[in-house]
This record gives sequence, structure tokens and C-alpha cells, in this order.
Amino acid sequence: MRERIQPILRDAGEILRAAFGRAVAHEAKAPGDLVADVDRKVEGFLISRIVETHPCKSFWSEEAGSVGPATESRWILDPLDGTANFIAGVPHFGISIALERAGRIVEGYVYQPITDELYHASEASDGAFLNGEPIAVSDTDTLSDALVVFGFSANMTNIHRYHDEWGGAFDSCRKGLGLLAPALNLCNVARGRIDAFIDFGSSMEGQAAAALIVQHAGGTVQNYDGSPWDHRTVGVVATNAGLPETLSAL
Repeated sequence: MRERIQPILRDAGEILRAAFGRAVAHEAKAPGDLVADVDRKVEGFLISRIVETHPCKSFWSEEAGSVGPATESRWILDPLDGTANFIAGVPHFGISIALERAGRIVEGYVYQPITDELYHASEASDGAFLNGEPIAVSDTDTLSDALVVFGFSANMTNIHRYHDEWGGAFDSCRKGLGLLAPALNLCNVARGRIDAFIDFGSSMEGQAAAALIVQHAGGTVQNYDGSPWDHRTVGVVATNAGLPETLSAL
């Protein structure tokens, strides 16, 4: 399957690359929740190309919702993870595709078109991969040495909530960052660039593929409330192998 999906992702990435850095038409779906015209363009491209090449023709996409027949399997798409970054000219955004079968994520892809970084993991194979090479989470095991990313923008209500609920992490970690684009943040946990990612608002579309990649890279993924990970639940906490107990205690 990888041989069929990865060229589609790279072609979709060309659409984003061509539009990046230019004035992009966009609107607010809700306060703080932006959608650009290129979101919908990439979404339509992904759906049409996957329909041509894969037997599963059922989709759930961030912008269009449910597309195609109701079947046991479906594709979960985020055509532009990090829309606000894209609109602002910040090169931290990507495309996320996950294959769900009988309620489980069995295949996951995340593509960063600016850096040409394509992440992949599958239940059918061992490990997680970046451009075909194995990746693994970091070995940091103390919070004072950890780089922790939180999924918030400049919204004081959200910032205060994170600090109220994760004050121990803010005060004890080596560095805490607010960084949008959950799929890419999760993939950076998977490759060991950051040690943990905490986001109470990440959606199914943004986390489904990347959380599978974290797990196959040796990391731990939970729902935001600490319960076992379910991609259909809003919010996520992802860590390397050395920090989950510390963060759970917090």
C-alpha cells in the first residue's frame, strides 16, 4: 500500500508548496479555527486519487466530513494540518492520512512538503519510518532534561488551562513550547526531536496517523485524560518511553 499512497502525498504536497508564501484565501470556521481554499483543493485531490488507486473508497476528512459509502474501513484525512501556520508563512504544516479498519488505525502517513519528510507506520510492519529509514523516540527519562510541546496558540484561556493542569511540566521541563500542527508535533516525538507533546484539543484528523507512528517508534500515546488512546477522542498526550509515568503523575 505504501507504494501507492506515498506518491499521492508527494503530489498533494506540490499543491501546498506552490501556494505557500503567497496570499491565501481563507475564512474562520469558528473563532481561532481557520480553513484556507487550499485545504479544500488538497482534500479533493487526495480523495480523487485514492479512489483511483485503492479499494477503500470511504473517507472522513476534516473539511468535507463523511465522503463515500459507509464501510468497515475508511480513510481519515487532514489535508492541511497547521492551517494557521501555512497562512502566516510559517513552514510547519503537513498532510495526514490514516486508514481505519473496524475502529482501529492500521496505517498512518504524515508528509511535510517543505522539508520533504514523509513519515509512515503500519500494523503490518515493525517500526516507524521517515523517508524509508527507521526512527525512534528519544531516551530522555527526566523531566528536567525534556523538551515538551503544548498545542496552543495565543489564546489566554487555553494558555491558563495548560498552565493550571500542567504547571509541574511547565516549571520542571528543560523547555516548554507552544506549537501548532499536532500531526507534525507527534511525528517529532516519534523521531526523537521532542520528548513529549500535550494537546487537549487535537482532533481525530490531526492525530490518527501520527499517533500510530509514535507508538511504532517506541513511544506512548494516551488520551488527554490519561485513558488508553482512542483516535476518536479529542486530545492527546504522547511521550517517549521514559516519561509517561512522570507525566501521568503530574
